[in-house]
Amino acid sequence: MAGNFIALPTPFHDDFSLDLETLRRLVRRLLDAGYQTGNGVLLAGGAAGEFATLRTEERKRVAEVVVEEAAGRIAVIVGAQDTSTMRVLELARFAESIGADGIQVGPPYYYPPSSDDIFALFQAISDEAAIPMVVYNTWWTGTNADLGYDQIAKLLDLANVGALKWSSPDAFVFEGVLDSFSDKIAIIDNQLCEILSHMMGAVGFVSHPPLAWPEYGLRLWSCLEESRYADALEMLMRFRNPYYRLFFQAYEYSGSEGHFDKAILELVGEHAGLPRPPGRPLPPKLIEAIRQMLLDAGVPGVQPAGSAS
Repeated sequence: MAGNFIALPTPFHDDFSLDLETLRRLVRRLLDAGYQTGNGVLLAGGAAGEFATLRTEERKRVAEVVVEEAAGRIAVIVGAQDTSTMRVLELARFAESIGADGIQVGPPYYYPPSSDDIFALFQAISDEAAIPMVVYNTWWTGTNADLGYDQIAKLLDLANVGALKWSSPDAFVFEGVLDSFSDKIAIIDNQLCEILSHMMGAVGFVSHPPLAWPEYGLRLWSCLEESRYADALEMLMRFRNPYYRLFFQAYEYSGSEGHFDKAILELVGEHAGLPRPPGRPLPPKLIEAIRQMLLDAGVPGVQPAGSAS
């Protein structure tokens, strides 16, 4: 597990049913650009894949399609976060049965979990499913959701923990986990600190921009691996930073994550459909700001105004 950790959107038809052929095309587009084991990982059915709006059977079908299309060329992680341990286990066993490389799991939400609740969830998965887990510190989801240093240290002793998708509201804790555990577990940066994390031993970073510009993520990863950190910083300032400035504006407009990536895909001529309600498509003014951001960053294939919405 290394390189760009790319969360795939879940495309929908106009009636909000799954558009699996478009999902296959999005996977092929990344593979054709050069993503493979060693420079990328695909996440199927994560937050950007609008998993919270999908029925369990839909989540399984999305995972199955991505694994089929990846065909062993690149690692596939299946989003298995849920409020129910039983449903997480169902998704874990299914992901294992279709040959996925791991599942992504965070603390349960809605009911504020205790630290023992959280550990029991991960313990149950480790005991009852063989598939490796990517532990996801979703500290923004509610009371007690932040795993913190001590809880991370405890969870990493479980047999099936294979990686940590890591961010923290505390910069000292963020760095402390990297310093203590990057030689023991694969750490994926989710803090937008790609350069520092790489220097401290992280093996990859969460990466949305490659959906719009696949070659960008490959070049950024090469810069990091070759320790060309000044070049990497220039690339981050050129595209990633303006990307996330507008992403957070979109998040304030509507709580969906899929709306932003889908809007960008439309702007570069790749159809992905609308977000599922209660998520809402982005307003025209924000769409035009995103279009200009893509043009300023030099993203190829940006469609002229009036051709995407």
